[in-house]
Amino acid sequence: MPAVINTNLASLFAQGSLNQAQSSLSTSVQRLSSGLRINSAKDDASGLSIGQQMSGHIKALDQANLNAQQAINLAQTADTSIGTVQDILLRMQQLAVVGANGSLSNTQRGAVVTELQNLNTQINSFSTGTTYNNLVLLGTTGAIDLTASTLANGVAAGTFGSVSGLNVSQATSTLITFTASGNDLQAYNGTTTQSVTLAAGTIGTSQSVNFNQIGVSFTLTSAGAGTAAQLATGLTGLKSTVTLAGIGSLNFQVGASTTAGDQIQIAGYNISTGSSGSSTAMRAVGTLITGASTNLTGLAGNTNATDSQWTTAFQSLQTNTSTALSDLSSQRAVMGAKMNQLSYITTNLEAQAANERAARSTIVDTNYSMETAALTKGQILQQAATAMLAQANQMPNVILSLLK
Repeated sequence: MPAVINTNLASLFAQGSLNQAQSSLSTSVQRLSSGLRINSAKDDASGLSIGQQMSGHIKALDQANLNAQQAINLAQTADTSIGTVQDILLRMQQLAVVGANGSLSNTQRGAVVTELQNLNTQINSFSTGTTYNNLVLLGTTGAIDLTASTLANGVAAGTFGSVSGLNVSQATSTLITFTASGNDLQAYNGTTTQSVTLAAGTIGTSQSVNFNQIGVSFTLTSAGAGTAAQLATGLTGLKSTVTLAGIGSLNFQVGASTTAGDQIQIAGYNISTGSSGSSTAMRAVGTLITGASTNLTGLAGNTNATDSQWTTAFQSLQTNTSTALSDLSSQRAVMGAKMNQLSYITTNLEAQAANERAARSTIVDTNYSMETAALTKGQILQQAATAMLAQANQMPNVILSLLK
């Protein structure tokens, strides 16, 4: 190698080695401080792509696990209420046996009917009140078209009143018609007609109108001095279409993909004793308790009811409560099977997520044992390169001796 001053090849080699050592040392420091082997695409382009895909899949698995847990909570909520309704039906069945006792008077049997009415009301309360995130799980919710909710005077300009607080949650039909008969307003749902006698109105007064057999109730507020007959006539202008809706079937995404195997469905169930969407036995229980005059409510108000009539009604109630209990048991079995299935799904999802996290860790996480060794190597090379650079910078001084 010739002796030159302008180009110090030894210094250039030392500088290159020092730069490499510093770059390696910087990479090691970054990995050790962040805990990640891949901090940018230049570290490992293919590894970054694989790691990002795994991260997306892990997040999907975690959310699917959460979905499955929410599905379990929803099913448990419904199952608890169904179990309580079964307890009520068992009490109804017991009361049916009590009522069929010929030694009881009509008054005593009427007391039995009173308890049955309260129990029936509570079942329907559970039907609309059992909710999860505002979803009605065991019944139907309803809405009525209120286009003609303002009552026309029919005699002079102005209005007699308005309707508010309409509740059709227990409606037994999707089509209800209203007719007026004197001071009575009649509602008809295709099978049952019920009349409610209205009171004459004065400005600002309100009265409750409740068709309990039809499943419709509302508040009538008077805006003028209308007679009961005029109010009844005005109410016939109400639209009669009722929209009933329960939760139907809910789909839960319980896997990371969109395939059918990663979805599970939980169907709603109607436990109401007065809704067209419930089982035949549940509806029969409601009809036997609150239905026509030949059934228990009618018999309780009939002082001339015979022992034979009472026995027939109570025996029918006993039969239908038994069938209703069987129906509810079948539904609880379905709910229980879904909850067990979902429990296995959550266990599997947790295992999948853990395994995928382990696989992702080998790609993107820092191996501290290897990286600390690389850090030590980088520190030594940096120090060595620095020392050699100092030596190389002194080498041109030899040429000075030739110039003396």
